[in-house]
Amino acid sequence: MNFKKLLLYSSVFSIQALSNAAIPILPELAGAGSRDPFASNILFSGYFVGALLALVPFGILADRLGNLKMVGFGVLLTAISGTVISFSESLWVLGIARFLEGVGCGAFFPAAFSMISKWKDSQRSLGEFNFLLNAGLAAGVFLSGMLAGLGIKTAIGIFTLLASLSCIFVLSEAGDLLSPGIKEKRLTLRDSNYSVKNQDISLNQQDTSLFFELGEYLKKSRETVLNSSFGKIWGVSVLLYGTTGILTANYADYSAGFLTKPELGMAISASYMAAMFSSLVAGRLKVNSKSIVRSGIILASAGILLSLEMPVLAFFLIGAGGGIAVVGLITAVSKINSSGFVMGFFNTGIYAGLGLGPVFGSFFMEFFGYETVFLGSALLLLTALFVKLE
Repeated sequence: MNFKKLLLYSSVFSIQALSNAAIPILPELAGAGSRDPFASNILFSGYFVGALLALVPFGILADRLGNLKMVGFGVLLTAISGTVISFSESLWVLGIARFLEGVGCGAFFPAAFSMISKWKDSQRSLGEFNFLLNAGLAAGVFLSGMLAGLGIKTAIGIFTLLASLSCIFVLSEAGDLLSPGIKEKRLTLRDSNYSVKNQDISLNQQDTSLFFELGEYLKKSRETVLNSSFGKIWGVSVLLYGTTGILTANYADYSAGFLTKPELGMAISASYMAAMFSSLVAGRLKVNSKSIVRSGIILASAGILLSLEMPVLAFFLIGAGGGIAVVGLITAVSKINSSGFVMGFFNTGIYAGLGLGPVFGSFFMEFFGYETVFLGSALLLLTALFVKLE
């Protein structure tokens, strides 16, 4: 295994594990004895909102500054955020740290996928990368629940240490790439016949170019959304991850009276284990993408409904449904446009659902209670079956 592949694999595992290690202990992070759904949902959604906002601009920066530098920045921000979460008890500081952790995720993934796509064994590497992505998510919730008895933030500390080690290795490699660039720039400035004024104009032109490029991306995103087929696919992804996100974000509070932390961690980790293998199966099915998406929606909806009585089976079905549906959704998107930008914009739908769904759902918790909101979200997800995907 080459060094860069090892860096990406270790980094994606630690980043995803750290992000999910907070889920089983959301009530404790929100405040001792707190049962405020809004506080828990802020901590849950802050991460996904940060990632959502960072995906497009950091994808542009990765193209301009280099993928490895953005990978290093993403892992560094993750390690710093994990350290803050490990030692802080302030709800607002924790919320900001979760947001910045999400920004780190948004900086990491566009650059990482860009790097992998250029390797000779890109298809196999992408499979390995996504397997470790889900393995990290599963390990985060499982170990967080299992180790909660040793200290409520024990798992967060462990994965922060792993992220810090990955950060050291990534930055050491990125530093080797950065140094020649600095030397080259110094030689260019020394040998240049341009005046300082002209250099300033050049820098201003580069800044203008960056903003112009961002504007072009935003223009493309608007045009893509206006495509009715893509808009439907994007909307289904928001609905799928928004409704399942409501359950995941609030289940620690809801299950406090009948599940221990290890049991909770085991239940939630079942969803990621199911997603790891169901996505592999879905990729080999000889059926159209519309049928794959519908099957995933039915499984995920059934999982939400069963969460009231059978947590492990419920999360297993949610993970399996999500893993199947996302394969169908990506396949449907690729038939419209398979460019990296469009695929990246599709992913903003996933993060929009995960980031905004739980916050939206929290407004109904106080009035209707957990069971009613969970039931409502399952029925809402089932309405996606009536969306006519091309």
